Amino acid sequence: MYSLSISFGPNGLVWAFLFKDKNKAELAYELISNPSIQNLIIEDDFGQKACFKAEAIHSFLVEDLDQIEEARIQRSLADERCKAKFMQRAKSDPTIRQAMGQGPGIVSPFPR
Repeated sequence: MYSLSISFGPNGLVWAFLFKDKNKAELAYELISNPSIQNLIIEDDFGQKACFKAEAIHSFLVEDLDQIEEARIQRSLADERCKAKFMQRAKSDPTIRQAMGQGPGIVSPFPR
């Protein structure tokens, strides 16, 4: 699945179109990036059809959603590895270890 996002104007309005096929997404991307076309019509695979002036476009982006999903997973894994490394270092840091060990003692009615 492929997504084509088109940003209009400084107000941040974004339209997103979805395509099942890479070729259709790339054709839409090429159509938008053609400077000789002034009025554009884009129709995606999920019933969206739009007509707009090319001059209204500020930016556009085509994405392979399977690759984006993998990128999100990799970022999340990297974040979790960072958290694990942080915890390891925090446990071995003398200042943090001392601060963690100075909590209130446990009062027990049973002698040891």
